[in-house]
Amino acid sequence: MKNAPQERRNTRIDLREAAIRLGAQQGVHAATIRTIAKEAGVTEGAIYKHFQNKEDLIRDAYTAIVNEMVRDKEVLVKADLPFSYAVSAWVKLTYEYFDGNRDAFTYVLLMPQSMADTLGEIYTRQGMLFRSFLRHAQETNQARVMDTDLAVALFAGVILNIPRLINEGALEAPAMQYADEIAETILKIFATS
Repeated sequence: MKNAPQERRNTRIDLREAAIRLGAQQGVHAATIRTIAKEAGVTEGAIYKHFQNKEDLIRDAYTAIVNEMVRDKEVLVKADLPFSYAVSAWVKLTYEYFDGNRDAFTYVLLMPQSMADTLGEIYTRQGMLFRSFLRHAQETNQARVMDTDLAVALFAGVILNIPRLINEGALEAPAMQYADEIAETILKIFATS
């Protein structure tokens, strides 16, 4: 009798997932090459087979997460839906991702500003997407005009505090239970009258 074929490990993905778990738990600066390798169950040398250095691994993990997080939001923005519906959908997409991928969401949420240069364009991808979404809503008089940086800060502050508070134990999970109330709050902030 033949043995069932063993599932092949994808070391690159294992390393990415280990970096995400440790980064979410300890912060990216605290997660070392040694701890990432140990978490992934590989040697430190295996990391260098797949990544140039720790920053390359951090960038790879961050990019994979953000690309996944914005995929549906880009479709949402291109669909040119009414602002109120799109805001609600954006909040729900955000919380759905958090509820299903807490470590990955937290990894992105906790990424320090000091990593912006290392990460490049991907670091601001979601913010830029929201800016274009908001500009369109303002141009079509669906959202009040305000300083764009302030608008992004208000939007991010309201929407991202729910995952932060859940992570801190101050609110009960899942985040999705707060989606409607958060969407209503955001719509009040951007109301035209």
